Amino acid sequence: MKKIFIFGSSGSIGRNALDVIRKAKEKFSVAGLCVYRNVKMLEKQVKEFSPRYVCIVNENAAKKAKAVLPRGIKIFSGERGLDEFSSLPSDISLVGISGISCLRPLLINIKAAQRIALANKESLVVGAELVKELAQRYGTEILPVDSEINALFQLLGCTQKDQLEKVFLTASGGALLDWGRHKLGRVAARDVLQHPTWKMGKRITVDSATLVNKAFEVIEAHQFFDLDYSSIDIVIHRESKVHALVEMRDGIIFSCVYNSDMRIPIGHALYYPQRIPLFKNNSLCIKGNAVHTFQPVDTKKFPLLKLILRAAQRGDNSLAIMNACDEVAIDYFLQGKIKFTAIYKVLEYFFSHYKRSTLATQRDIFHWDGWARIKTKEYLEKRCC
Repeated sequence: MKKIFIFGSSGSIGRNALDVIRKAKEKFSVAGLCVYRNVKMLEKQVKEFSPRYVCIVNENAAKKAKAVLPRGIKIFSGERGLDEFSSLPSDISLVGISGISCLRPLLINIKAAQRIALANKESLVVGAELVKELAQRYGTEILPVDSEINALFQLLGCTQKDQLEKVFLTASGGALLDWGRHKLGRVAARDVLQHPTWKMGKRITVDSATLVNKAFEVIEAHQFFDLDYSSIDIVIHRESKVHALVEMRDGIIFSCVYNSDMRIPIGHALYYPQRIPLFKNNSLCIKGNAVHTFQPVDTKKFPLLKLILRAAQRGDNSLAIMNACDEVAIDYFLQGKIKFTAIYKVLEYFFSHYKRSTLATQRDIFHWDGWARIKTKEYLEKRCC
């Protein structure tokens, strides 16, 4: 049996991973579960999967957990507890912690896990060099769980990279694809969170509406597969059934097609290189009245796509700053403090108004992340609220 740790077990990725494991308990043993504060859900998961270790990052929630969790379980709490939990050995770690807060436990866990199924984007967007260098040093296998990057991983494994012309990542366009640009100032949070094809966390759902999420995926593809940015393109695909395409030099295009179900790429990452028929009816993607449409991206409607990719090619601290600005701005928008269009304004402002610096260490990354969060809040309070 493979011993598995799940970071972010109460989130969408974590719950889907546990559903994959639920269907194959003879193959996987859940040894560790980690949540931020959702003790109620953790209690249910512990009852079903009987892990030896749990981690509750929020210390107040951890105090409550000690009263309801079974005796004999080792409980870690707080940031120090998360570090200790991350250092425990595992066959596979499913890392679904959201945001830049994932970077530190990920870097620690690389030293302890044999394989990491990585669902977090920000750790690669901001700290790819640190992640890759450490993974190579410790011989840790990192497999992508993000649906498009996982699809590309599968396609590139079946094709000759030296014969590659271009790869395409697909984007649904999010909830606002059919909204005119002149209406975006009147968008409410409830409008943005009604994603047409996926059920995801709030930040990633908003990022899907601005295509920041897709820009991050381009950066992931660049880092995971050592692809030039010029060879990575994006197309709008409303149906979210075709997750990536690869065009070869002879003009032939290969595609990876499956239903909008995160259990499929999660299952692939957990079982790899085996393929197990966990979820049926995937052929419905191509049978009956299935329609797959593709259209180019309107970069005027989605200006942050180009902006994030320009930041990526600067090779400095700009991505750390853009990621922090985006996260803070989305939080303000979801709280009703700013308009949707203010997300564009604040990222565009800081893209042109920051002190350029290199990122050589984890400390550098968190320094600029903290700086950007403070400055973004100051900007939004003074100019947009």
